[in-house]
Amino acid sequence: MTTDTRTAWQLARLAECADPDSDTSPGADFLNNVETDTLERIIDNDGEWDDDMAHEIADGAVPAYTYTRWQTFTDLAAWDEDPSEMGACDDGDMTQMAAVCLYMIAERLARAIADEYEPADEDDDEEDATA
Repeated sequence: MTTDTRTAWQLARLAECADPDSDTSPGADFLNNVETDTLERIIDNDGEWDDDMAHEIADGAVPAYTYTRWQTFTDLAAWDEDPSEMGACDDGDMTQMAAVCLYMIAERLARAIADEYEPADEDDDEEDATA
């Protein structure tokens, strides 16, 4: 894969979550933002990937505002995630649990995009320019 962007539904498949309601819904925006951030970080680091980047991307992707967080959570059916894997059920804060579920989706998507990333072959670009 190069830096071509995918549809929100393709991203949902990569993230292993439910499809967003539309290509402009909160869930779609969330997935698209994760893709953009992931590709930018990979390109800025000359194609190198560090697992810490997935954590940073996921941290930055989770909506800060409660209403947007719950819209995104609902749009992606994030209730299918298990936040107890990350200890989110310890304090009973439902909004924090929603954040952890979204974090899990974002991290999974960032890793999947990074795994598929292949930089555009510069030799192919040069051949195209001379043809």
